[in-house]
Amino acid sequence: MSATIYTTDLTKDECVRRLQVHTGRGRWPRWAEGTISAKIRGDHFRLYAWGPLNLRNSFAPLFYGRLEGVDSKTHIHGRFRMHPITRAFLIVWFGGLVAMAGLILTLPPSAWGSGPPPSVFMALGPAGMILLGYILFVFFGRWLARGQMESLRRFLKRELKAQQYDEGSPKSGRREDCPPGFPIT
Repeated sequence: MSATIYTTDLTKDECVRRLQVHTGRGRWPRWAEGTISAKIRGDHFRLYAWGPLNLRNSFAPLFYGRLEGVDSKTHIHGRFRMHPITRAFLIVWFGGLVAMAGLILTLPPSAWGSGPPPSVFMALGPAGMILLGYILFVFFGRWLARGQMESLRRFLKRELKAQQYDEGSPKSGRREDCPPGFPIT
């Protein structure tokens, strides 16, 4: 997903303090549904919203953010992404399947014995289905995690008093940027 910038009137140190205090750090309820867990390293942090107990979605995106002090405000640069280990697993798994399909295409005719070698469509068809499956798998994981993503957005808004950064230019053409009654072209 694309990067999002939030801005808050809190100082950077106050944001770090609120992240440490309000995430259930070191307490048992952090494993309960609806709580937010955080991992903080200097200016960088990672937020995770715990979902329903019967649905643990390893493919749920986490919010990776960075705090940047600007004057008396703080900008939070962040994006929703899957955990790096999960992304690496998906790349290895689906990349291996695609590599096997590519290997079928490059094998010499002698590898097929007396039968004819497979056609290009016999290898590219499954490879395409594998890639499509990967894409659908990732989007299905995001669809399952939409509540968790919304919980993280509410957490940023409620606990860090953060609002999505808007440069105030109605030139972007987005409906939110235009004043009421302003025609959108």
